[in-house]
Amino acid sequence: METEGFAIYDAMMRMKTEVHTLCIGAAAGHACLVLSAGKKGKRYMFPHAKALIQQPRIPSYGMMQASDVVIRAKEVVHNRNTLVKLLARHTGNPPEKIDKVMRGPFYMDSLKAKEFGVIDKILWRGQEKYMSDMLSPEDWDKVAGVRGPGGM
Repeated sequence: METEGFAIYDAMMRMKTEVHTLCIGAAAGHACLVLSAGKKGKRYMFPHAKALIQQPRIPSYGMMQASDVVIRAKEVVHNRNTLVKLLARHTGNPPEKIDKVMRGPFYMDSLKAKEFGVIDKILWRGQEKYMSDMLSPEDWDKVAGVRGPGGM
């Protein structure tokens, strides 16, 4: 079962100091919860990172008795409901919206993650001097002189 993410979340909530979060690369499943649970205003993401809201999963243990399958299924449903409630609390979205997007994998680039309430700020290079945090990754690449595939 996926309990490690809840363990990290619980530890974060018990800390007396502010917890700042930063997504480098990707934050999927419970990692997306941890990212969103940082101190409001201090939840960051790099421009090309991704966030993913998805349903909890059951690891495969091979042949299982029917009673074990029922027990594990109940636990996964409980974990899913907890994840929906906590993501709603930290993103500011209603639980119904979280439940809906969780039905299929819900991928977010940094702009969408900010809009959805997972993060507060995108860490663009040089942003303080030259750019607003609303530029898309593609626009940032143009300003930075990064060329796309084929030299474009």
